[in-house]
Amino acid sequence: MLLRRKLLTASAISLTTPAIVLRSSLGQTRRRVKIGSAFTTTTNAAFLMPDILKAEGIDAEIVTFPSLVQRMQAVASGDVDVGNGGLSATMQIAVKGFPMSVLANGCDGGWMLLAKPEIRNFAALRGKKIAVQNGSIGLVSLAWKLKQEGLEGAVELVYMDNQDQPIPLMRGDVSAICCFEPYCTLAELQGWGHKLWVPYDTPMGKTNLGFVASVPFIRNNPDLVRSVVRAHVRATNEMKNNPAIAIQTTIQQFRMSREVAEASTRNLFFSADSGQAFQDGLKALAGMMIEQNLLERQPDWAEFINTSFLT
Repeated sequence: MLLRRKLLTASAISLTTPAIVLRSSLGQTRRRVKIGSAFTTTTNAAFLMPDILKAEGIDAEIVTFPSLVQRMQAVASGDVDVGNGGLSATMQIAVKGFPMSVLANGCDGGWMLLAKPEIRNFAALRGKKIAVQNGSIGLVSLAWKLKQEGLEGAVELVYMDNQDQPIPLMRGDVSAICCFEPYCTLAELQGWGHKLWVPYDTPMGKTNLGFVASVPFIRNNPDLVRSVVRAHVRATNEMKNNPAIAIQTTIQQFRMSREVAEASTRNLFFSADSGQAFQDGLKALAGMMIEQNLLERQPDWAEFINTSFLT
């Protein structure tokens, strides 16, 4: 069992670590790319990309952010070049005048709603506190479910990053958490909460993560973008085809036990498939966000979805 102080230590990892910077080969001019990632295992494929890109003469640095909004703001501003983006946050930034493109699917699923053991149904959440990450897919799905259950406005949402949610659930500061892997599985295995809802029955389904970049970066660096997208697809397929890699990455990067890593991986659906089903999920997500007043308007789909680098 993971001790509480181990969890707190893992939650306090610096934004800039673990940064992976590969040295240039002697006598070669190498290209560089910064990849934004997150404190969730849905982004595990990013940790395979530096070694893949090294063979193409590209030095990759991974910069990890606790907040998905910060991560997408960093992509939009050019502080990082590409990123595994929460698609709700990416849309919000895109419609505010910072043009963004989703280059490929990143990972489907990876989150769930857990409640204290004594809460056995949604009705018991009335008047209670639920932790959720602001701006996330989790928030969008949770708002949809609360409306379906007649609880819209009847619970208090407490905004927390994913890695910060299990301890308040343990203490009873909140009655439920809508949390991403590996932290939801950690809380479940510790007995702090149980699965009340696995949120894949909304109009957007398992839609979650995209591999994204700003439109100016794409226009200015098409060859680099093609190489990076190719590396993302290869890394994602390796995670999909070999669960042992995803398990080991979770242990190493998130300081989780093997028990947590193995169980949490079963709630991850690594996929680079960016076809009609993925795009329909994106559009359903936009519709849900507009209905919830989380998005002003539909993004420019011709610009927002750019799968041309997959061919």
